[in-house]
Amino acid sequence: MKILITGARSGIGYEVGIELANLGHFVYLTVHHEKELVTLEEKIKKYSNIKCFKLDINLESDRNKIKDLEIDCLINNAAIGIGGSLLELKVSSLKKNFDVNVFSSLRLSQIYASNCFVNKRKAKIIFISSLASILPINFLGSYSMTKASISMMARVLKNELKLITNDITVKLIEPGIYNTGFNDVMIENKLLEESNYFSNLDDITLRQKRLFRLIGKNNLESVVRVVVKSVLGNSNRFLYKTPFLQAFMCKLYLIVFR
Repeated sequence: MKILITGARSGIGYEVGIELANLGHFVYLTVHHEKELVTLEEKIKKYSNIKCFKLDINLESDRNKIKDLEIDCLINNAAIGIGGSLLELKVSSLKKNFDVNVFSSLRLSQIYASNCFVNKRKAKIIFISSLASILPINFLGSYSMTKASISMMARVLKNELKLITNDITVKLIEPGIYNTGFNDVMIENKLLEESNYFSNLDDITLRQKRLFRLIGKNNLESVVRVVVKSVLGNSNRFLYKTPFLQAFMCKLYLIVFR
């Protein structure tokens, strides 16, 4: 297969790409900035079946790069996290979070699906959402809102595609907390500006980071396994949640508090 992964400089995107390449598939690893290519290309130089290029999903010119590629599976992994209280978060920051995580991923998926229709190719579109889409987390509302939108987007797109074709399938992955550093940055975002409401943000941030590190997974093996399974598998399964314990706790939360 030929697989394209957005936001693959490091973390889940990168590790999934490496695993797929090790299994013999051809992988496009894409990054946000040109300067990130140097480091990434050095890391994958032994792989002849990996190609890296800049794909800023916010830019139409970059999104259009995939029109010339033969791709069997698109993995929408690129995302940013903006932390802060919804009481004080600037709407411009919220829009930025939605532009990257939701709107740009949809635009890229539209281009990909259109190419598949024109070229009569079988295809798979995978969206990387988060368990944060169903679990309210203080000061991470912006990120959680975008992930909830991604999960709903994947569900609607899956159902709409079923009305017109069986050749394009959609999969949704909702990972929990993994200690890649992404969450730490997002949690610390709320400290960038002085709060008019919360006088103890330093303490709140410290407690959140400790909690995330305590319950977070230190390696990506479980989520990589799930994403690879969704790429290569032929089952009709749509939704994958991982790791198991965090997914179970989210389910329990919904039963108790909804």
